[in-house]
Amino acid sequence: MTVEDRDLTRAIVAYLGKGRSPFPRTDEDAVRALAVGEDAAVLLTRGRAVTDEMMSIKIDWATKTLSEGGREAQEVLVARRPELGQDALEALYWMFTYKWR
Repeated sequence: MTVEDRDLTRAIVAYLGKGRSPFPRTDEDAVRALAVGEDAAVLLTRGRAVTDEMMSIKIDWATKTLSEGGREAQEVLVARRPELGQDALEALYWMFTYKWR
């Protein structure tokens, strides 16, 4: 069983503005405010890498709705990054579907 990386999960949620913004955005200051156990620059780099990875997942849009494609991308990311918590995965799904709409 993989242990959730809570710092990274919280950083992704904060970075994307989930729960604070009506649409996904990048908020580096929110991540810096969270960086207690880890260097802010490292946490930002890790969070950006995950968001970039999510956006690089290829979906066959000819056979998927926006929601289905977003969930498929989320499943791919879960397999690649099992340390992500559900809050981060939902924030990433939100970002992915917003950008592909």
